[in-house]
Amino acid sequence: MTDGLVLGIDLGTTYSAVASIVDGEVEVVRNRLGELTTPSVVHFASADTAVVGAAARENLDPENTVELIKRRMGTEFELLFHGARHTPESVSALILRSLVDDAVARFGPHGTVRAVITVPAYFGIREREATLQAARLAGIDVLEVLSEPVAAALHYSAQAAPGSALVYDLGGGTFDTTVLRVADDGVHVVATDGDSRLGGADWNERIAEHLAAEFAREHPDADPDDEEFRQQLQDVTEHLKRQLSTVTSRRVKLRCGGDAASFQIDRATLEGFGADLVQRTLLIVDRVLAAAAAKGVSRIDDVLLVGGATKAPMIRAALQAHLGRAPKIVDPDLAVVSGAAVRAHRLATAQAGASAVVVPRSFGVLVEDSHDEALRSFVEHLVHRNDPLPATATARFATIVNRQRSVRIQVFEQAGDVPSAEVEHNRRVLDGEFGGLPPLPAGSVIELTLRVSADGLLAVTAREPLGGAALELEAYVDGVVDGAATERLAETIAGLTVRC
Repeated sequence: MTDGLVLGIDLGTTYSAVASIVDGEVEVVRNRLGELTTPSVVHFASADTAVVGAAARENLDPENTVELIKRRMGTEFELLFHGARHTPESVSALILRSLVDDAVARFGPHGTVRAVITVPAYFGIREREATLQAARLAGIDVLEVLSEPVAAALHYSAQAAPGSALVYDLGGGTFDTTVLRVADDGVHVVATDGDSRLGGADWNERIAEHLAAEFAREHPDADPDDEEFRQQLQDVTEHLKRQLSTVTSRRVKLRCGGDAASFQIDRATLEGFGADLVQRTLLIVDRVLAAAAAKGVSRIDDVLLVGGATKAPMIRAALQAHLGRAPKIVDPDLAVVSGAAVRAHRLATAQAGASAVVVPRSFGVLVEDSHDEALRSFVEHLVHRNDPLPATATARFATIVNRQRSVRIQVFEQAGDVPSAEVEHNRRVLDGEFGGLPPLPAGSVIELTLRVSADGLLAVTAREPLGGAALELEAYVDGVVDGAATERLAETIAGLTVRC
């Protein structure tokens, strides 16, 4: 028995979903339109009304509509609607509010709302902290930020024997691939990799461009920026992609003003638009398999497909050809939210087993080379990609000038595909000052400890061993809204009516 509403939430790039455990079984909540998933689209209809979901996607007001906002999480990106400032976190909070409203409509008000919210395995610290902030803005108490492949594996493990699996998770806006072990005591991540800007939306964009070009050939005077035409193009593209997953050819009809045209599109043409995108995913698959092999896991028992974009036959065929085995489709649209609901229920009822994950990207500190006359700066990584979480690492560094009374500590996260000491290949995530020190001579030791939690969130401790001074670093996560701005956003969101 649990107090309050306990939910699993898949906050997706293109679609989101919410689920709970009812009488021991997962129930995915239908939204107010009776659908199991809700488009992650927000339309700011007025200063006091936001529309979330299908109605937002179908409106003809693109200047006041936001989609694919998940790709902006953790960035210093701002939008202005009807005089009010919004961020990726506040837009995501409105999507979360809509999902919670659907759950309340199904289960009734239960006071506190607690949830496990999923994120791509390759999300870094800024994106994870931004997700937490979105949940706080929506009034949700987050039990855990859970990697999407782990959530899918929790759903899969209910009917699978222990063993190793490769999860290929291609969603609407992000791609993750993870090697994990399913054991009697839970799910253990061995290695993970991905691309936070690669997903089904990229296929859609190319299909839409092709259809628009075909229409322009027949009607060169038609306005390609006509709002009704652009909306129609978006809808037709989505339907075409889904239909060609089950049939080999389809006729498409488009209209712009008084002009109309129809085209026959076959699956082979569609697959040609995304061949290079599939190859990008396979390169990432090879990287994660190599990382897993380096950690002693070279045999893969199952290949699991997760995410709506994996319904495309070309994905299954490419993986089978590349890996020599047929992948399994694990309820691609609902596996993640189902696993999140299972995890939330276990955490809320103190039944949670192991859910071991790894560091998605390497973390290090900015240091200067005292042997270099130019004092060249570089990043020394202390916590390494694919280290098991939670992870802790301690290292000693030296001051560089006499009578130094403070030390600026900057923590960087790997930004590229592989770890690099070059500053430009990393991104700063924490910045703080360790002050109040006695006047230290050059070469005095400062001890730094980095700790990354199971959620992938970071804490830093600095210590001066001789004098005993120590400080839990007062730092901020770059790219995430500060406290005062958060309060303003909370007020803005609280004043909005959210409807579907």
